[in-house]
Amino acid sequence: MFQTSTYAQLLNKLVVRWSDLKLGKIGLSYCLESDRFCMLLNDDDLDVMFELVSSSGLNRVKVSVFDAGLFPICFAIVDAETNVSWSWFLGKLRDILSNERDIVFFSDRNDGICSGIANIFPRSPHSYCLYHLKMNLRHALSGLKGGFKEHLVSLFSLCAHAPNEKMFDDLIADLKRQGKGRVITFLSRLPKEHWACAFFPGKRYGEMCSNLAECFNNWIKEERHLPVTQLVDRIRMKMMENIAKRSQVAAKWNFSICPNMNKELENSFHVSKSWNVKRSTTDVFEVLSDPSVMVNLSTQTCSCFEWQFRCFPCCHAVCAIYNSGKNLQNYVDPYYMVETYREVYSLPIYPIPTLLKPAPGGNEDTILPPLSRKPSGRPRKKRLRSNGEKIRPIQCSRCGKVGRHNRKTCKEDLRAAD
Repeated sequence: MFQTSTYAQLLNKLVVRWSDLKLGKIGLSYCLESDRFCMLLNDDDLDVMFELVSSSGLNRVKVSVFDAGLFPICFAIVDAETNVSWSWFLGKLRDILSNERDIVFFSDRNDGICSGIANIFPRSPHSYCLYHLKMNLRHALSGLKGGFKEHLVSLFSLCAHAPNEKMFDDLIADLKRQGKGRVITFLSRLPKEHWACAFFPGKRYGEMCSNLAECFNNWIKEERHLPVTQLVDRIRMKMMENIAKRSQVAAKWNFSICPNMNKELENSFHVSKSWNVKRSTTDVFEVLSDPSVMVNLSTQTCSCFEWQFRCFPCCHAVCAIYNSGKNLQNYVDPYYMVETYREVYSLPIYPIPTLLKPAPGGNEDTILPPLSRKPSGRPRKKRLRSNGEKIRPIQCSRCGKVGRHNRKTCKEDLRAAD
């Protein structure tokens, strides 16, 4: 747990890590007892070079309670996003994560991330973000008519979601037949175990994309222009407030399963009330829905594939469990439970009062930062977009203007318009 009582200790952590690296990097890690996700900040433009590290718990906690909620455990600020930076960051990440749990990585196929994961986490499944892959495919198909291009992209998405190898083989053959040379070349550079559900060796918990990282981009949008030490301290404050707020919210819950997922189970029960269930063995059932499916309670699988994909009982599974007379909670992953959620936010981040901040002044013991290159041009404040990625305009319902804000973040002075 990150527990620093003085500003001097905070700066000492930064300086020591900086001097140890000898690569112009500084870093500070929040080593919480719950492994959730990690991020990398780039000091060129303070853009977030971020990848989800979905351990067995990230998506479960995120889906359970607050939609698009994130739990950061580690971040770093580096001089540039390079292979060396990513290798250093992933190496530090390995030191603070538990070896007993499986880690699943999501990324946009950055070279440094791919090589770093392969070398430092060789046994961890690595999934490519489907959203970025579709943008890359659109770029590879530039010049084709829009309708046919989107048809091929949709077919590629169906291949990624295919629940079994046979369905994947049929869909991928159809995609190659229609897309021909450019699609075949694009797919040849994509190992199927990194993007296709049918071959992915890890648990996705319903996630196919790393777009959730953009929540963090917006979260620190006002702080990203600050100097490094101030940026780190502002992030600490934000995390401190979030942990306290969510801990208080969870303390008021009086049920076992997190609210959103508990509501989903209730909806599944109401949807499946009219379905008949036929028992095959002790744990195998046929649910006579439209279409009918097979549910295996011992392996926690359903032929609709949703239970395996999300690692949460689908409506067919809820129906089979209810008719079997077994306890539904025994088939819900522990990370969807309120007890786990409370445990995640049970460790606070403590304040660092400025009263204890040391007085400025140089001495022989001061460690200066290493020399680092300064990039040309004005620092960027927005992330670099992938090839083919489109910007969707947003119309604010408050001021009526089209831009990159909504009603909640609108700062337009409506009195001037009157």
